[in-house]
Amino acid sequence: MEINSNLQAMSLQEVKLNNSAKDIANPKNYVNDSQPQEVTPDLIKSITEQISIPIAYEANGTSIKVQDEVFASLLNIKA
Repeated sequence: MEINSNLQAMSLQEVKLNNSAKDIANPKNYVNDSQPQEVTPDLIKSITEQISIPIAYEANGTSIKVQDEVFASLLNIKA
């Protein structure tokens, strides 16, 4: 795996997180202020989708760190 693909994956996760946050902040079904907001399947989906995003982001960051360490080790072996 290359660092570029990890960075692209991290950017994709950021976009997913932003879209999910927008869905949560701006629910599609508006009700009067005096009534509580109804919990819809779309809202639940947006919230649950956020669970995997930080995990994937962290995994890609860890992969970049490992690739950097392997590259540094290879340079030390050649030197």
